[in-house]
Amino acid sequence: MSIAQIPGSYLRLAGISAILAGIIIISFALISDSHGLFFFYDVYTGGSVEPWIENVRSNPEVAKIIMALPVLGFSCFLITGTALFQILPGTIWQKNLSFAGYGIGVPISIVMWIVQLSLMNHVMLTYGQPTVSDAQMNSLTSFVLFFFHIMNDVFGPLFIIVSGSGMLAWSALRAELLPKWFCYAGMLIAIIMILSFLAVAIPEFRVLSFIAPVHMIWYIGLGVYLLKLAKKG
Repeated sequence: MSIAQIPGSYLRLAGISAILAGIIIISFALISDSHGLFFFYDVYTGGSVEPWIENVRSNPEVAKIIMALPVLGFSCFLITGTALFQILPGTIWQKNLSFAGYGIGVPISIVMWIVQLSLMNHVMLTYGQPTVSDAQMNSLTSFVLFFFHIMNDVFGPLFIIVSGSGMLAWSALRAELLPKWFCYAGMLIAIIMILSFLAVAIPEFRVLSFIAPVHMIWYIGLGVYLLKLAKKG
């Protein structure tokens, strides 16, 4: 497709939102992981959730500050997907699956993060209250964390990374919008992401969890390429 035919405003919007999406989500993951917040994979094996509860109660200010980051980051994915849906030719059917992936995956992810944030807020507000026993708190936390991780580790990435970004890479390849190697890299990330879903049942596959941050780096690269195309146009 000809770059001259693409509105520069769409390319700039898609590029800026893609870069923001990658940076915001990576920053959130690094901050939360360094404080032991949000992610707690021992819940898959029935491990005690008390360490996670203690981390949340020990870092209330950090928890409050980073609460908005995942919502902002995932919203940027939807903005990028929508802008590129408008850019790519209608004859490319893969763009429809990409748009649908972002349209379904982003709301799912945002809702799940809100659920997780609500749990964290509940953990902080009930600290030291005699009306809530440790057994009750542990039971509630285990249930919500397991549900959150299933949705966050499987359903969110299935729609956003596999369908959204994977099909976006395929669409860009067909439209000759981006370099072939970059498109193939995006498609490979989607394939590895599918394999990583097996970690829910087979812990050894958790080694493939590296593909999620790799996808964020790829997405930042996508934004850079789109901004370069906007300058050429």
